[in-house]
Amino acid sequence: MSPPSHIDVAHPADLAPLGSALSALGIGLTLVDRDLKVEWANEHVCAYAAELSCGGHHCFAALWKKAHRCSDCLPLLVFRTGEPQEGVRERSRPGGEVEAWRVRAVPVRDAAGAIRWVAESFVRLSALIPDLAGGRGRLAAQSAAASGAAFLVVDREERIVSWGPAAAAIFGWPLEEALGRRVELIVPEDRRDEERRVAEQVAAEGQAPRFETVRRARDGRLVPVALSAVALRDEAGRLIGRSCVVEDLSALDQLRGRVAAQEQLLAHITREAADAILAVDAAGTITSFNRGAERLLGLTAAELVGRPLSRLVDGQEVARLLERTERRGTLRGVRLALRDARGEAIPVDVSAAALGGGGTALVARDASGRERLERQLMRSEKLAVVGSLAAGLAHEIGTPLTAISATAEYLALDARDEAQQKELAAIVGETERIGRLVRDLLGFARSTPRPPQAVALAEAVERVRGLLRIPAEKRRVELLCELPPGLPEVFCDPDALHQVLLNLMLNAVAAVGEGGRVGVRARRDDEAEPSLTFEVHDDGPGVPEPLRERIFDPFFTTRADGTGLGLAVCAQAVASQGGDIRVGTGPLGGASFQVQLPAVARSPAPGEAP
Repeated sequence: MSPPSHIDVAHPADLAPLGSALSALGIGLTLVDRDLKVEWANEHVCAYAAELSCGGHHCFAALWKKAHRCSDCLPLLVFRTGEPQEGVRERSRPGGEVEAWRVRAVPVRDAAGAIRWVAESFVRLSALIPDLAGGRGRLAAQSAAASGAAFLVVDREERIVSWGPAAAAIFGWPLEEALGRRVELIVPEDRRDEERRVAEQVAAEGQAPRFETVRRARDGRLVPVALSAVALRDEAGRLIGRSCVVEDLSALDQLRGRVAAQEQLLAHITREAADAILAVDAAGTITSFNRGAERLLGLTAAELVGRPLSRLVDGQEVARLLERTERRGTLRGVRLALRDARGEAIPVDVSAAALGGGGTALVARDASGRERLERQLMRSEKLAVVGSLAAGLAHEIGTPLTAISATAEYLALDARDEAQQKELAAIVGETERIGRLVRDLLGFARSTPRPPQAVALAEAVERVRGLLRIPAEKRRVELLCELPPGLPEVFCDPDALHQVLLNLMLNAVAAVGEGGRVGVRARRDDEAEPSLTFEVHDDGPGVPEPLRERIFDPFFTTRADGTGLGLAVCAQAVASQGGDIRVGTGPLGGASFQVQLPAVARSPAPGEAP
């Protein structure tokens, strides 16, 4: 950054903050008016020489009792040209040693934009370069930087001619060993070109702005530093060297390392968290996607970063979520459904927090287990009521129903005409239908699952396909089976699994038209607990969205000849095995019933990590 070409203030006191900062670095600052009188001075000036304080003459003549003005007075040149001026001034007190001062004068504009004052800053050096001092001594800089920065001076021959205590502390070289040595003493070999570029920039531009680099200490350590340099010129304007400020960044570098380590730890925790964590920008575009999200949805970060969040959630829900988060700052417990790689909806509980720059961070926790338990609880409550009712009524209905059916069949034997036979046959048919309902009720009420055991799904499906072969062939229904090899065994009651498969596949065969298709497929679930999901789907009309939750209720049916207990029995059987059943749309366009059941944990192969 280049030094300012001017300063704007409304009142001299406005320079107080800048003056305090420079004072802490050992730099004096005065504000000079057009009469070359000091209107304001910082603490460093006041502590060094009362003669340069407010009301005194700006010039160093006050220090050596000379009344005449310098021929190249810097504030006067600024008032004449309107441009900043700088240089090195050689002065001494009466009877004292010659001292060198680096001086810079900058125009100061008032509220109207007119140059009303000049800000004059100066740094004192303790001696002069031999060529300028007529052989009277060596140039050695006295570091006045209270901040601990090292102040050193390098002459035109790249020799160190000023080496303060701070430089000795940072680099380990004492004054007597550093003076006269080339500056390469503290420059690593791979940074020599960098030091040459600094020297060239100072010669061409008068300064090298602050930059961070490394320099070498006496013991070989590489010290992280911030370095800046300013040209030193004699009264004729000739370059005589450069003054350098070197700040030791070791503590800052350690702090940066700790911060970087904490950031890496936080990034690792975020990346490896079990919950799905993603971030979106103000436009709803995904900018971050962790591994928990990849595991939950079966999609990779490469597939989704840069894509809109509406790829996973309905666009209107995304807009509402981002708008509410922006308005409130944080949101918790928002239930959403994310679409996974298969297009299936996964219920999640989302927490959101607004980020800087209009972005939003989202944490999504899989709510499938909780939603499954909620559904099971609701179904269990309904089924408990039906079971209690069935236990009380099935026997009372079954006994007279048997008598009615037997009487009707007996009367049909002596029927006088065909009309009576048809009427009695109708009575028998209806009693048989009611009898089936009673048997379903009794089975429903008395269902007590047996202890679970390992069951091969493929074998169970094959048995059910054998039972359905004739009904399917009559309707020309094609039975498809997609069971990949290596599926784990299901841990359940074999009769319960058989009943569920039979009911679902019978319903599917009845739902499709002539020449329809019914399929069964399965997959291993990537969850903490081993499980397997199998699906019975068809190309029939499907189940409308409003009916998908009611379809498992007892006595709810959409078929004229149905009892409404088949799917209720399936739901009860699945729940009794610790599983879950859902309905949706399948790959053939019709209904899809997905059943998730516990699976037998697979034993690791020899040499494979468990």
